[in-house]
Amino acid sequence: MSENDQVADPNGDTGAKLARELGLGAALSIGIGTMICAGIFVLPGIAAAKAGPIVVFAFGLCGLVAVLIALCMSELSTGMPQAGGGYLFIVRAFGPMLGSVMGWCLWLSLIFASAFYMIGFGYYISDVLPISHVWLALFMTALLTGLNFIGAKEAGGTQNVIVAGLLIALVVFFVRAIFEVDMDKVTPWIPPEIGIQGFLVVTPVLFVTFMGFAEIAAVSEEIKNPDRNLPLAVVGSVVIVTVVYCAVEFCVVGLLEYNDPAMAEETVLMELARQLMGKTGYTIILLGGILATVSSANASIMAASRISFAMGRDRLMPDWFNQIHGRFRTPYRSIFVTGGLTMVLLVVLGTHLELIAEVGAFLSLLLYAFISLACMVMRHVKLEWYKPSFKTPLYPVVPIIGLLGCVFVMSLTSRPTIMIGMGIVAGALIWYVLFLRKRTTLTGASNILFKQKVIMSLAAKAEEYVAARKDAFPVILVPLANPETQGSLLKVGTALAKASKARLHLAHVVSVPVQTPLEAGRIAFEQTRREQETLLDVATRQASKQGIRARANTLVAHDVPSALLNVADLEQPELILLGWRGEVRGANVTGVVKAADRNVLVLKDNGLNKVRRILVLVGRGPHTKLGLKVAQQLSEQWGAAITAMTVQVGQGYAEAKSEFDQESLQLFQGFAEEFVRDTLKDTGVAADVSVVIATDVGQAIVDAADEHDLIIIGASEEWAVKQWLFGSLPDKVANNAAGSVLMVRSGN
Repeated sequence: MSENDQVADPNGDTGAKLARELGLGAALSIGIGTMICAGIFVLPGIAAAKAGPIVVFAFGLCGLVAVLIALCMSELSTGMPQAGGGYLFIVRAFGPMLGSVMGWCLWLSLIFASAFYMIGFGYYISDVLPISHVWLALFMTALLTGLNFIGAKEAGGTQNVIVAGLLIALVVFFVRAIFEVDMDKVTPWIPPEIGIQGFLVVTPVLFVTFMGFAEIAAVSEEIKNPDRNLPLAVVGSVVIVTVVYCAVEFCVVGLLEYNDPAMAEETVLMELARQLMGKTGYTIILLGGILATVSSANASIMAASRISFAMGRDRLMPDWFNQIHGRFRTPYRSIFVTGGLTMVLLVVLGTHLELIAEVGAFLSLLLYAFISLACMVMRHVKLEWYKPSFKTPLYPVVPIIGLLGCVFVMSLTSRPTIMIGMGIVAGALIWYVLFLRKRTTLTGASNILFKQKVIMSLAAKAEEYVAARKDAFPVILVPLANPETQGSLLKVGTALAKASKARLHLAHVVSVPVQTPLEAGRIAFEQTRREQETLLDVATRQASKQGIRARANTLVAHDVPSALLNVADLEQPELILLGWRGEVRGANVTGVVKAADRNVLVLKDNGLNKVRRILVLVGRGPHTKLGLKVAQQLSEQWGAAITAMTVQVGQGYAEAKSEFDQESLQLFQGFAEEFVRDTLKDTGVAADVSVVIATDVGQAIVDAADEHDLIIIGASEEWAVKQWLFGSLPDKVANNAAGSVLMVRSGN
């Protein structure tokens, strides 16, 4: 093996890409949702009892250190927008040995954090049910592990709702409590009998509540517009959480004396809410605490599987962890190991809440310290591929102070915590030396060969991209998912591409459950691609035979419509051509049809063979002109005749009971024909004109469709509830017409 083969390429071409599905709000929710956890619901009283009122500043110090690290992490994330987060930054900056150690530290910190969250859950539930908090924590951990195993997909927006609910609960408490604060209880800030020692003791424990912002960097490859949204989400989430924590803690120490025996209780926040707002306040904080601890633990279990995949990708973790379940498509072994170790911690240390929190924080601080160093290393090496769109302000002051802040807080931790943390580091080093040193081919950013490999790869990809897009405007985006309808979609797509001299962009979305890292889906797809010809391979070859330039790519995504819209944002196609199966209102295409800001065509394939006659429905909606234009382009390529038909609602000639009725119908029909001819004249389309007067519009179209091979109809503008109850007009036509149906929706 040559030296060049041993050089890692962090942005190498992997064939399938991860879809950018997360906006700023979703990214903020990940950070805030993980940080608003048991820390603020369980630790305020415990920390205040040990430090006194100055505990507010301990929260502030942790927040300040987190902001400094968040700034460094934002630069690294925009310079290396890939799945893996903090582990990725360190392994690319320092190489596999330190990357392996920090990867294990990150993974185990998530396990300690999960145990901490679950203990908090147990304390809150045990305040209502007379059951041991450890048993409650074990039960919920097992339940969350099982849910992650089966890969149950969360409903859209669930994370945002959870975050909003937690913030509302804490804000309600603050607004009610701030007016009851007794300033005599918060002075002096440093009680003489405790001294500054209390502040130094609680600070390392409190840092566990600021671990969540790193989760944003772990999914940076999935964030839309990362140049802007990623720094805003990482830094913004820390700032928001710091303000909330300090405000709530200030109310706690202002409502209850720090030396009151009730202050040291894990559920003091609930008791204070009960005193201020009665049973309602107690219930709000109880539900908030349960929701926060469960959602945070669930997020940690999911994040652990992402870390194991990032390490497995670099061959720093055994492939055994990365096996995907055949039915549920989730990394079940990683999930079970994470859940199992969490339960072991609960059994062994379930009564030592502060120790678990402190160990989790220590491992995170160790990782963050090296992230500060990585920021400086990447700046110093000046690799050409490393071009972050966000630069850490006041460089190098910010990363240096961030590094010193991490070291300072770690130095305050207790001796048992340091021993456990150093034991984990030593174990990871031994693991690397014995099992991984000869197995991995990674090198750090300081290696010149690595630099050359990256530059050459990026330059080659840039040339390929430029060549693919040269003379390729406009673009027609054709998502492919079903081999049975692929031929008809390509037939329509190639005809339209020839008519408008466009390029086809063929896309296939591999959908995976939320609990499965997108990287896992990519690996599974690449394995399939090596074993057999994929749907896109066949489609690209067929388009090439027709003389059409086609570019294909696969996206791995949790949400199919979001992934397709992401491709549309990048490619800016003239139109999107989709396949339509079942009811259009219940299909995946619904999300694209409703949200896309460009022309969309949806084909219901009822056997699209030789097309000799095309029926176009003409109405006063916004989609008629697009339908006529598409019909003209298809007619030119296929030599088909066009009929432009409008259906007017009313009784037909058969129901005419007098000459007056017949004359009225003739006049009515004349006006309709004039409208159709005017529309054809405006669009420059030559077509036969047909006017039908009927009481059932859908049936009239179906009857006329019997004499045509393709029906083009505009997207339904019907009232949403009526459409849901009785079906849309395109659905009725497609389900009953003998020929294929092409629904059009204008994006103009």
